[in-house]
Amino acid sequence: MTPWVPVALTRDIEPGSATGTAVNGAPVTLWRGADGALHAWADRCPHRGMRLSLGFVRGDRLVCLYHGWQFDGEGACRHVPAHPKMTPPSTVSPVCYRAVEHSGIAWVSTADSSDTALPERPALEAATEPIRSVWITAGTGRVIDRLRSEVDDLVLDRHVAAGRIDGVEIRAGIQEIDETTTAVHVVAVGNPPVETVSRLVRRLHDIRDFVTATAEAVQL
Repeated sequence: MTPWVPVALTRDIEPGSATGTAVNGAPVTLWRGADGALHAWADRCPHRGMRLSLGFVRGDRLVCLYHGWQFDGEGACRHVPAHPKMTPPSTVSPVCYRAVEHSGIAWVSTADSSDTALPERPALEAATEPIRSVWITAGTGRVIDRLRSEVDDLVLDRHVAAGRIDGVEIRAGIQEIDETTTAVHVVAVGNPPVETVSRLVRRLHDIRDFVTATAEAVQL
């Protein structure tokens, strides 16, 4: 099965924006054009190697910050400012990965495979409410250990954690940024009231602060 990695809550990647992340240790840029389509590419411009996540979105194109080369949603170079009349060579293209949006979470696969199935267990319901993404300065193992203490009936399957916090069904996408940083992208099943969402956000911040403080104490 294709290894899909959760990288963000879909609501946090707004049209016309670009940002950087990491998938399986590889730098990745996420961007969404004016048409709403989500794209995930290797975070390196094929021209001079500039990080594409530092660029900007113009319409349905990602523009490199260094020399302004423009790439469409398929990765084809469409415009070179220094040579506006030139037809860019088709060989100049960033490495493009697959990106999908499911149950409020954006997923990226860098694998060379046609398999596009998402993890089957636990099932990700379509009706979910985005809660919060938190970045924790600790390794994934330490984060999961804390989730076992905080999440009732926790079930782990690949990059997905399922269970209940204060009686609310949640799903969490767990993303290893690097050996010392983990992102947790949380959605609630159903349509919880505003006060419940606020309470869940506070709980997530508490988890983040506890794990970070504990990891720092161990290093000392």
